[in-house]
Amino acid sequence: MGFADPVDYIVVSFEGDYAMLRKADEPDAQLIQVAIALLPDGATDGSRVRRVMLDYTLL
Repeated sequence: MGFADPVDYIVVSFEGDYAMLRKADEPDAQLIQVAIALLPDGATDGSRVRRVMLDYTLL
């Protein structure tokens, strides 16, 4: 899987200026930390987002 391939995540929580995301298809995957500024407006706990390169869109 390359960097430009789409990956779906679930927003698990927000911690300060960062959101903690988990791969949607891997419930036991390690959380990744992403700057809130990169997420689309309206993203909340439980939101599904898709990353293509560094562009996140709300699903």
